[in-house]
Amino acid sequence: MSDFAGDILLIETPDGGDIVLEGGLVKPCKDFSTAVYLSLFGGNKDDAGTVKNRHTWWANTLKETPESEKMVSRFQAVITGLPLSVKNIRKAETAAVLDLEWLKSDGVADEIIADGKTKGKNTFILNVEVKNKGRQLYQKEFALLWRHGIDGV
Repeated sequence: MSDFAGDILLIETPDGGDIVLEGGLVKPCKDFSTAVYLSLFGGNKDDAGTVKNRHTWWANTLKETPESEKMVSRFQAVITGLPLSVKNIRKAETAAVLDLEWLKSDGVADEIIADGKTKGKNTFILNVEVKNKGRQLYQKEFALLWRHGIDGV
């Protein structure tokens, strides 16, 4: 057995994220996929991050949680709380970049790109790229339902 350092590998499933098991063991994440996934879809989806509020994720209230590690779900708040429109797609892109800003403040990346587009009636495609000195460190396309349009909230 090797030493494990880092995150466990999470993958996107129709009902959220699941850990990956391989040979009966939890598979480690060898890139930034789990960190990016948790940054975009972790925390409390009702916490838009605009002000300190009662919707914050429970671990954000612990004294030992550093400010830089507090999870805010700005991206989730946009796609679940606002109607699908060009203006709100831009808000979702901005929110995704803000949720990933820690990658820049921790010195991992110097550029974060979030590009959104629609596909079909309520499907939203978010392409995320993380770069450092022009070199791509991570790239992933997330296809998800823009929940506000489906739930009719």
